[in-house]
Amino acid sequence: MQIKVVTVIISLGVTSWLGGCENRPAVTYDGWMAQQTSPSLSYAHNETVKIDLNWSRIGPFSRYETWLRANVFEGRFDIYGAQTCVGKFVRNDAMLPANGWWEIVCRDNSYASGSFSLDPLGHIKGTGADVNGEQVSFDLPIPD
Repeated sequence: MQIKVVTVIISLGVTSWLGGCENRPAVTYDGWMAQQTSPSLSYAHNETVKIDLNWSRIGPFSRYETWLRANVFEGRFDIYGAQTCVGKFVRNDAMLPANGWWEIVCRDNSYASGSFSLDPLGHIKGTGADVNGEQVSFDLPIPD
């Protein structure tokens, strides 16, 4: 009798565990947008630039029109490729060389994140991965 009870409990646990392993993104586009708050410091930059982005979820090219809004601590950007994606970057500290983290989420709920550093030309060099393990990298110019 006890063996049957233990077998049932283990079976239910394994079934629950496997049922929770669906392949769905941890972040959705709508959820991400709803969580965004106004920046603590107004954006000094509000312009269109070209991002060099290597991520198959955006489209077949590597250079895309990007609407950039940024200040010295953080920024947001909208990428216009095969689908529109939105991103955010945040500096870890106020010291040079600047570095921090970034994330991008697309309308199809594709999500990628990673870290960045600011190069001497004022470009954000980002590297990371998406939820499927695909490597993602970009070069985002921050205008003077």
